[in-house]
Amino acid sequence: MNSVVYALWLIKEIFVAGFSLALESFKPHNNYNPVVVRYPLRVTGAWEIFWFTSSITATPGTLSLGLREPVREGLPRIVLVQAVMGDDPASVMADLADMEERLAPHVKGTDYGVPGQGPTTELAETFYEYPLDTLGRHMRAPDIAQTDDTPLAAHEVDKRPVRPRRRSVPSKARKDDKK
Repeated sequence: MNSVVYALWLIKEIFVAGFSLALESFKPHNNYNPVVVRYPLRVTGAWEIFWFTSSITATPGTLSLGLREPVREGLPRIVLVQAVMGDDPASVMADLADMEERLAPHVKGTDYGVPGQGPTTELAETFYEYPLDTLGRHMRAPDIAQTDDTPLAAHEVDKRPVRPRRRSVPSKARKDDKK
């Protein structure tokens, strides 16, 4: 029964998000401010993770970018999510937590310290970044961030020209050359 209710809720969310993004795109000063968040998963089964990340990607304005495995036992997997309307990363996290609880109600009560999973309302900066403001940052879980993960300013990035790739010659042309 939960899967039917979840499917209907997800369909509604897809339409609401689609219309919201479409309306926002007509504004001269829209609220598009892409953010990448690191969401600590409470679901653990392969199918639950599949449906959760697929639901994120199916919803307009969000994209599941990948999973990061925990660095030690007891820590959750992290799913990287890009949200187009990322002015408030804490709200993005709360929405993800709501989606996860609707998909798998048994995760309610598990709290990894992000908004929506418990009483926390503010989001630590280690859980999100604005990719347009930083370059060269590795996408890792906040608990294993290293000094080489710090954002680089655009002028600090080594810019090298990109060489065009060699075009491959179709096999028929190579055979004709040998004759």
